Amino acid sequence: MSDELNPAPLADLTDAAPPATRTAPTRSPRKKKSATPPAEAPAAASDADATDAQPKPRRAPRKPRVKKTEAPSGEVTADLFALTEGSLEAASEVVTEVAPEQVPLPPAPAVQALADPAPVPQPESEPLAVLVVAGEASGLADVESDDAHADFTPSEGDGPAGPRRKRKRRRGKGGADREAARGEQIEMPGLADGVAGQPEAVPLAEARVDAVAPLDTDALAAADPMPEEPAATPEPLPPLTVVSLGLELPPVLSAAALETLRAARVILGTADALDRLAGLGLDAPQQLCAADSAHMDVRAAGHAGSVLVVVGDGAGDGPALELLADLGPAYVRVLPGVGRVQAACAALGLSAEVVTVVDLRRAPLAALRGRLRAHCLFALPLADAAAPVAVARLLLDSGFSDARVWVCEFASGRLQARAWLASELVDLREAFDTHAVLILATGPSSGVFAELPGLSDAAFGDEADTALPLAARVLAMAWLQPAAWESGWAISQGEASLALEWARAVPTARVRAVGVEPTVLGVSMARAGVGDNLSAIPSASPLRSREWPVPEAVFIRGGVGLSDWLAAAWERLAPGGRLVATAEDDQARADLLAFAGQVPAAAWQELSLSRGETVAGRLRFAPSAPVRLALWCKPALS
Repeated sequence: MSDELNPAPLADLTDAAPPATRTAPTRSPRKKKSATPPAEAPAAASDADATDAQPKPRRAPRKPRVKKTEAPSGEVTADLFALTEGSLEAASEVVTEVAPEQVPLPPAPAVQALADPAPVPQPESEPLAVLVVAGEASGLADVESDDAHADFTPSEGDGPAGPRRKRKRRRGKGGADREAARGEQIEMPGLADGVAGQPEAVPLAEARVDAVAPLDTDALAAADPMPEEPAATPEPLPPLTVVSLGLELPPVLSAAALETLRAARVILGTADALDRLAGLGLDAPQQLCAADSAHMDVRAAGHAGSVLVVVGDGAGDGPALELLADLGPAYVRVLPGVGRVQAACAALGLSAEVVTVVDLRRAPLAALRGRLRAHCLFALPLADAAAPVAVARLLLDSGFSDARVWVCEFASGRLQARAWLASELVDLREAFDTHAVLILATGPSSGVFAELPGLSDAAFGDEADTALPLAARVLAMAWLQPAAWESGWAISQGEASLALEWARAVPTARVRAVGVEPTVLGVSMARAGVGDNLSAIPSASPLRSREWPVPEAVFIRGGVGLSDWLAAAWERLAPGGRLVATAEDDQARADLLAFAGQVPAAAWQELSLSRGETVAGRLRFAPSAPVRLALWCKPALS
């Protein structure tokens, strides 16, 4: 075996040179050593002792890390830590390209590098000198490369030269803050020496802020983009507009009506209404619709942006009221105009406020019969050419033969009014305009229909003997106090005397006659002059009353099942409502007293009546059964 392959003895290994492997050198203290020769200097302490001897510096506040931004493609970037003497000019050009108008600042202590100093003007021709603050993160490189350490040469007085350990600079460990607090500075070798006659170097933090600030602004703008403006939404179409054309030819319209017609999506109306728009030069499409089905045609065409034209007044002569109830006021706009009723009253010198309007286009003739009173004025818009004669016949049957009737017709945009007595008009065989308006002045009454509660026996016909006595009906009506907008029940077996009194006294109230045949009630209604506000329910039970609308007033005539009806009516009665019940026999009186024990009554009254008759020329009084009445008032909601 050759000597080359024999290993050296173990004794020789102790005196041999250290192995070629690279070991970490002893860290020199942070502060620079003095210039005293090694012979005179005291023995150096170990790294651990030096660390313990130094007071632990106070940790500086952590500086927020600047978000890295990739360099744009096509631009040249340089590693500021790898600059050499030969690359100074290139580094200056790179920094000038990144921030062409940024200038260096006067020298400042390393501790002030955490702040952002204000820039100071400096000639653009002077190159930049860069001074690296130890431990400060530049945002361009967080880890030192081996090449940077290889090119790094310590200056004189820094201590014994030796290999440096590769070290990571971690921002989160606090090393950068501690080194910045100590103010230790490391010069880049050859960078400052290669530039002659230049001012002292500017801290890298200041130069970095000036150079990277535009990039940081772009990065923040990209990270937090400006909110985009919402796309412009088209304006919603206007609601359905009902335009009143009036009665004149050609129509005289307001500026708002003309603007609405020009901007309409589609114009709907009857043939007469659309013909009146011929001279306005409108470009919107027009659609024909019938007067009695306008709301259906509007629904088919779509109400948004549509315009419905009506001859006369849209509310009084057109379907504006029905459209408002169907679509709601938010989707219907009504432009008023002069209607037939206003024009007829103005032609006769009457005020529309003192005239009671009964629209026979929407209500039957019975509605007029229920409202007839002496010395009253009525306005009746018609929809039938034979209606004037039918109205005159109703006046004669109601005892108003001397009533005066004006027939107001509208032909070719002109108003023509003619007057007759009711007895004259009933025999007239003349054709009238289907859109005429009748104005009635009833005058005195012959007494066929009572003006106040108290129908005569003739109004009940054959049922007069079984009807509730007049005194009991008047007292019951006085206790009920029915209002015009209220609804109520009149419960009685086989007769409807109080129901007829109620419907006659308040023609706008809705009354249900419970326990009466509809055919019998219809004859009595015509005889008593009651309109269509009274309906009949032939047979019903207290349990079925839950299906009816809640009443504000209830009248019960004592009979079979009085206690059950009292309990059901009191349960269904609206708050603030009134309940009146009568009893004409002992069982009914006992039922009233039993219910009053549960719900105390507000008033009691008993009437003892006797009817006077003349027999063989002599006056005789026939006593009738006494009638007991009780009143209950339900508390109103607070």
